[in-house]
Amino acid sequence: MFLLARRILRELRDAGFDDAEQRAVRDTPAMWAQLTRFYRAGGRVERVAADFSGATGQPGLIRFFCPPSPQPCTHATYGALAHELGHALQCPEQWGSVASFADAEGYARARERGEAHAWLNQYRLCRDKRGGAPEASEVQLIENDHDFGTQPVDLFARIAQREAEGWPDAHILDELAVLNANMFPCGMGEGNHKTYGQCNRWDWLHAHLPSQPALRDFLARLGRPHNANDQKLVTKFNLFTDQAAAGKGVDDTALLRLADALSPLDRACALPALFALACDTLTHVQPGVALAHAAESASGAGPTVT
Repeated sequence: MFLLARRILRELRDAGFDDAEQRAVRDTPAMWAQLTRFYRAGGRVERVAADFSGATGQPGLIRFFCPPSPQPCTHATYGALAHELGHALQCPEQWGSVASFADAEGYARARERGEAHAWLNQYRLCRDKRGGAPEASEVQLIENDHDFGTQPVDLFARIAQREAEGWPDAHILDELAVLNANMFPCGMGEGNHKTYGQCNRWDWLHAHLPSQPALRDFLARLGRPHNANDQKLVTKFNLFTDQAAAGKGVDDTALLRLADALSPLDRACALPALFALACDTLTHVQPGVALAHAAESASGAGPTVT
């Protein structure tokens, strides 16, 4: 046990954790128990030289991306480790390959539930944190279901509220998954404004393009390479997922009109104008991930966030 503890602390130090962060990890029983379970299963923490600060977690491997000195590795923190342990230890379905899912919603839902587990794990380990600076809030910009506008949401405050209201974990995780679907990944590049949910759905659609004739026809009609704005719009409106059929559907004529309207637009198109264009063309289609979760909520799996 002593040798394992030394190895854990050495790898955290190498990954950029300062003394206070290391002490908080070691002195918080719940955190230390998760971390030792991760290591005993063959896991490791790894430092990766990069031009940015970030962190990722998966079964067996947690990575901290650290810029060169004197820039700080801002993600080498107790809270980031708690989040990545959630990914590494919980919700194994999030690691299924895109090819293993029968539809875009199933793939996206698995990824978003994985993120929900990570946020809940981070909240609870930060609540238990001993020593060091407190980590009592986690504010993320969340895109509205009904348009491209956003609002800040404190995920920690939301979880605390739901716990106080007596929500079971399954319902809390369902809400966090919807919030994640409407949350924005970092490092997406200039002009790419897709949310996690839109990225996940596009990744599945693109990977299954040979079996998506409607999408192939739509992209051909564009007459140019598709860009991030096109991807955001078609996933926001669920145009090529099973959820489009949950409303009145999208007829071929509307899709062709939309492709013709998008064809002359480039990445510089403002998001409000892009949304208005879609609303004018797709008059019977409901935007947002709430549609994708409505059936689960109706069956008692959890509330839908609007």
